[in-house]
Amino acid sequence: MKLKVIICFLAFIFFNCKQKPENLFLQQDQIQITQPRLEATNQLIDSIAYLTASLKLEGTKIYYTTNGESPSENSNLYTSPIKVINPGTYKFKAYHPDWKESDIVEKVFYKKGIPIDSIIWHSNASDRYKGVGSLTLNNNKKGTVDFKDTQWLGFDTIAHASLQLKIESFVKSLTIGYLSDPSSWIFPPEHITVKTSVDGNNFKKLSINLQSIDGISAPSLKHVDIPIGEPIKYVQVEVKNVSSIPDWHEGKGNKAWLFMDEWVLNY
Repeated sequence: MKLKVIICFLAFIFFNCKQKPENLFLQQDQIQITQPRLEATNQLIDSIAYLTASLKLEGTKIYYTTNGESPSENSNLYTSPIKVINPGTYKFKAYHPDWKESDIVEKVFYKKGIPIDSIIWHSNASDRYKGVGSLTLNNNKKGTVDFKDTQWLGFDTIAHASLQLKIESFVKSLTIGYLSDPSSWIFPPEHITVKTSVDGNNFKKLSINLQSIDGISAPSLKHVDIPIGEPIKYVQVEVKNVSSIPDWHEGKGNKAWLFMDEWVLNY
């Protein structure tokens, strides 16, 4: 009887070991490789920036696009750092013959804007997320998807500030950069009001509502452009956060966070 039990046990081990490589192969084909890591010398361009993509996995090829389309194996093959001269969006995806291709990762480049002479804050960022000081939103440095990056200003209330240019200048638009990371309770702005003036007394008002999100998504860098299209010297900006996290979220009913990194006055 004991001999039978031993024989059955050994047969069970042998059978499972024999099948394991095939099962592993099937699982390997479904495992997704990680996104390439992107590093840029600068994302606000006044001359030239360099963009590097890397992924430490032998046999991987990285493809990219510059026209806003999703990369495929028919897109540009990344072989060396890319020289970036003009603003735009660079999207990357990694491929490997034995693994599922990566998700898309992107890096957005902006034209360096008109220098802001001064920023007066009428509301305060959180002590936990106060960036590098009052000029965080005008230091020509973008934040990463990590909300702990010191380039982010974090608010749990309305963000309100007054900007002044050194001289009256034609401004095409105002770009406001922000972070979307709903799993960390960080949501896009809900409402933005911009007031512009030449003399500091008579202001023209523009208000926009932003589309709300309806589910959890990966952390991403976003921006919104507010058209101005005239000479100005003074700007008042009020950015309202989501006052209450929606019902589909685990934090429903609580205040949402608003994270911003750069305000760019485009010419």
